[in-house]
Amino acid sequence: MANTAEVINFPVPDVAPKEPRVADLDDGYTRLANELLDAVMCSGLPETELCILMAVWRKTYGYNKKMDWISNEQLEEMIQKHHTHCSTAKTV
Repeated sequence: MANTAEVINFPVPDVAPKEPRVADLDDGYTRLANELLDAVMCSGLPETELCILMAVWRKTYGYNKKMDWISNEQLEEMIQKHHTHCSTAKTV
């Protein structure tokens, strides 16, 4: 009895190479004081808290506002973490 294997050639999908996307100031930007950024870099914030802080900056300074109402659900969507993690991190 011969040990043989059948070779199956699967079709190769036609995948067009994606054009690399580069950040562009024409698509918008968030003005942020260097002093704030320097303080946060030294703060040692955990990942979730840092993401929430950046989301708040985006929702306020990103739209030239000094303050805005932001729900846990909005934060959940922005940082892709469950809203209970957002509310826990906000209370710390």
